[in-house]
Amino acid sequence: MKKKVRIFHLLSDGLHPSYFQKMNLISELPPNERDAWYECMLNYAYDEKDWENARQHLFCLLKKDEKRAEEMAILSYVSCCAEAVSATLPLPDFLATLEDFYRRYGMESAEKV
Repeated sequence: MKKKVRIFHLLSDGLHPSYFQKMNLISELPPNERDAWYECMLNYAYDEKDWENARQHLFCLLKKDEKRAEEMAILSYVSCCAEAVSATLPLPDFLATLEDFYRRYGMESAEKV
């Protein structure tokens, strides 16, 4: 049985933009990025599926605007959205919060494709 080898961390100039569009699950990320997501998730009341959906939704918003961002910038943005509403009860819909933030403030660390 062949073992899958991940080479993404070996790329010097980051990942090709098509990689971001194909990546669906946080659990499929390279270990260091995946662990960063999971560690961040522990700090907020949203569940893993909410984080997956928010991450994918941000990719869609960026793609619509013909932009891209590195994985850790995506994590930072999504976690900022979670932190901004973490004291709100009842907890607002994560996707709606993320979209509202993106529409109001954009994403400075994203770059044109």
